[in-house]
Amino acid sequence: MTLLSQKQLFQEFPPVGWNEWKAQATVDLRQTPFERIRWTTPDGFTIEPWYGPGNSVTLQGGPEPEPGNIWRNCRRIAVSDIHQANRSALESFSQDVTALEFSFSDPGLCTGENITLLLQGIAVPAVAIYFSGLIDDPLLLMEALAAMPEFSGNTGGILASTAHVTDGKEQALCNAARSMPEFRFLPVDTLPWHAQGATASQEIALALAAASDTIHRFTEAGIETDRVAAGMEIIMAAGSSHFTELAKPRALRALLAALLNAWGARENTMPRLFARTSALNRSTLDPFTNVLRQTTEAVSAILGGYRTLQIDAFDNGLSVPEESAGRISGNIHLILREESFLHRVADPAAGSHYIETLGAELARAAWSFFLEIEAAGGLAAALQSGAIGRAIAESGAARKKNLQNRRKTLIGVNRYPWPLTPVQERNIDTLLQAVEAEPPGSQTAAFERLRLKAERHRSITGGVPSVFIGLSGDPAISFRQAAFAEDFFRCGGFDIAGTAMLDGGEDTCRTALLHSPAIVVLCVAEKDPAATTEAICRALSERQPSLITVFAGKPPENPEKLLQAGLDSFIYTGVDVLAMLQSYHTKTGIQ
Repeated sequence: MTLLSQKQLFQEFPPVGWNEWKAQATVDLRQTPFERIRWTTPDGFTIEPWYGPGNSVTLQGGPEPEPGNIWRNCRRIAVSDIHQANRSALESFSQDVTALEFSFSDPGLCTGENITLLLQGIAVPAVAIYFSGLIDDPLLLMEALAAMPEFSGNTGGILASTAHVTDGKEQALCNAARSMPEFRFLPVDTLPWHAQGATASQEIALALAAASDTIHRFTEAGIETDRVAAGMEIIMAAGSSHFTELAKPRALRALLAALLNAWGARENTMPRLFARTSALNRSTLDPFTNVLRQTTEAVSAILGGYRTLQIDAFDNGLSVPEESAGRISGNIHLILREESFLHRVADPAAGSHYIETLGAELARAAWSFFLEIEAAGGLAAALQSGAIGRAIAESGAARKKNLQNRRKTLIGVNRYPWPLTPVQERNIDTLLQAVEAEPPGSQTAAFERLRLKAERHRSITGGVPSVFIGLSGDPAISFRQAAFAEDFFRCGGFDIAGTAMLDGGEDTCRTALLHSPAIVVLCVAEKDPAATTEAICRALSERQPSLITVFAGKPPENPEKLLQAGLDSFIYTGVDVLAMLQSYHTKTGIQ
């Protein structure tokens, strides 16, 4: 035994408790209230900035981690042409793919003969094979797979809904699965709720409710709980809130253990977890930021312990060639394994006071919502009554509000937009159609729609309304205001005509109107900016009555004088950026 292993690391430093840490943090924060560094999550509970043994909560009840953290790299392949899909599957093995998902675009393609063609050249026992998309009859698919000897040991599954397998067919479905003991045939897909804007705890609760309904349906048909649980694959989205998404599968597994125990299942029987990177935060106009978001999501999913991870191409082929986008996204798996070595530690998040507490709080919130669903008669009844829709709509509205007032930043979307590429400029209408087709919970569509409308206006009229930014007073402050204003208007697709100091004299109007801007933003950094702002507004209004003059800062106590002088509006941190940009579009003629 080495000397290092005989003593505790860092024992020369005295232990620090929660109260001591908070007291020192409060001193270091100076004028900033301590509450500012606490985080109120979208699920409604508050997380402290630091946790230790004295203020943390341990997530109880989860199953023991597997010996290693080896996740499966799954490639989703759209099936509209059988031979092309087979070629794509074979090519994907060059990126060390260990699972394939065939997603059918036409239910008529899902036949035993076509599946045989799809799998030509693939060592089926060595690769997990999944089927999703438009599958009319999962029972027929299962029977076709059961007739193929090579599927006896396959560890894939069906990801398309089997909820319509009823009226006595449940037993037949389980019988077809007997020859494939590791093949999952009862999917629980939470992606539709994620697409509507569900929070992490709501997704967990809905997964539990769907699992409970499935167990009830199949046990009523005479099938043992263990067999039902062993046939489940739970599909979850991995979003970009790193710690939340890392804690989410840990909380789900703990609650699944409690649920299955209540149904009488054995302790070693657990559904398998399948993760997909989220599509809600995917930018159409700044696609390469999607690679960063997908990497964060993949790390969360891997450290959270999902068995299978599927990462979509970071772009839909409208900005980046589809083949290149698929290859780059596929490389995320390789980098995280071969360079970051994330597969070498089992359950790496275990023991973290912060993640344990976050997981416990997620589990508490999820269990509360799950009990509400059960009290309403189960998932189907709660969906029919609209209770779930209302809960998700409320969460989605709160999330959109945070994006619209930029309390949450999405790089390239509501902050720091990148100029369009020549390829994008040639495909404005197609890109606009793609943005319009985004799901209701999309976090990017509203802002990107504005930019695309501005670019379409440019293509029609030859230009986009521009913004001039005028500065006055303390440069250290006014330049920060100018940077805020420039970023603000670029998110709406406006051009920036220029930035300059305004001296308040005769040259002020000439400088501001030199490039014929539609909007002038005043960044006046004075102790009382009202007088200077009023004077500039009157001068500009007299020279160009149609000009839209904006003040970068919060309104003073009595803004009437400024408004009467010709000021249009105020922009500042916390304002509804999306609504303001939409109003400026209307005022400047962008349709």
